[in-house]
Amino acid sequence: MASHPPKFRPIAFVARSLLTLAIFAGIGWGGRALWLKFGRGLFGTQRESKIPTTRVKPANISEEIIAVGRLRAVFSTELRAEISGRITKISVKDGETIKRAQEILKLDQQDILTQLQESERNIEASKLKMGRAKREFERQTNLKQNGLVTLKDFEETRTLLSLAENEAAVYDARAANLRDKLSKTIITAAHDGTLLLRDLTEGQLVTSAASTSGGTLLGEVADLSALMVRTNINEIDVARLKVGDVARVRVDSLRNMMLNGEIKRIATVASESTIDRTRVFPVDVVLDETDPRLRPGMSATVMFTLSHVENVTAVPLSAVFANADSVRYVFVRKNEGFEVRGIDIGIADTRRVQIISGLVLEEEIAVMRPIEFTGEIPIAKPALPPKARGSRFNKL
Repeated sequence: MASHPPKFRPIAFVARSLLTLAIFAGIGWGGRALWLKFGRGLFGTQRESKIPTTRVKPANISEEIIAVGRLRAVFSTELRAEISGRITKISVKDGETIKRAQEILKLDQQDILTQLQESERNIEASKLKMGRAKREFERQTNLKQNGLVTLKDFEETRTLLSLAENEAAVYDARAANLRDKLSKTIITAAHDGTLLLRDLTEGQLVTSAASTSGGTLLGEVADLSALMVRTNINEIDVARLKVGDVARVRVDSLRNMMLNGEIKRIATVASESTIDRTRVFPVDVVLDETDPRLRPGMSATVMFTLSHVENVTAVPLSAVFANADSVRYVFVRKNEGFEVRGIDIGIADTRRVQIISGLVLEEEIAVMRPIEFTGEIPIAKPALPPKARGSRFNKL
């Protein structure tokens, strides 16, 4: 039985077409309404009102160099063994006050004592040989004077005496060297102070300071009546410091304690930083006073104040921008937008910068670049006011 195609129904087709057009019209109208309500706020002029701003305020600003270091005694001596050996006795405890030449620990002496005994026996034997050779030489000398000995026999006797004397001298030198090594098995204090002993145990092996590794560090004897902080300053900032400059020191474990110090030494030769391989100069800051809670090895933060100004016009660092010519500028609020204005700056700390010219107090400025200002902004540097031309900031 043959099938027939469905009949075309004009009314249904028109109804579906009108429904489709109504749906697209609704979508278009809704999209326009959403754009009018939110579009300008996202991309238009309302974007300007979302830029965070701040007011130009007076402030006190200190330009500082901040570095980290560790506490250490001004006068201290490291303890290292001059010979390798095994610790047999530790005579004092860590933190104990000791006197100069006081015994701290002792290394095993048995092997050296055995060698010394053998050397002393060799010395006795060499003395007997030397005495016999000397008597024989004296006898040969008398015979030679009477013409009763040949020259060959006489010279041989003198040679045997010289060999005996040399042998005795060698054994004497060996014995002296062993006695010196024996004395080095006892580690003593080089001066009065407090013993800062490492974690050592009896029976532990230590290496000598002459080894390639520099030997085992046993500890140090430190005079804790005077403490300092040794820190590293980069090659750019170190030129702004000098011996005698004051500094403030905050020990990290004692946050409420702020100590004063003075630069006593600036290294003349740079070393390489172990952190980022930059060139740094060790700087020693001696504390004006100490505290019983302070211990060598504590971490400390050192602050060097280079300059200080009070009650000056200032803005946040984030509000200041610069172009390719290093001209600084800010964005000042004007009506519904912002205008670019060149400024001249003074000193800065970690949060604010001093404004020499270009702004006045209470002006409103943007703390980030408005969206309509893109790319390089050409701007001329403002002229300094008369009072600012002589000195840009006050030195401490």
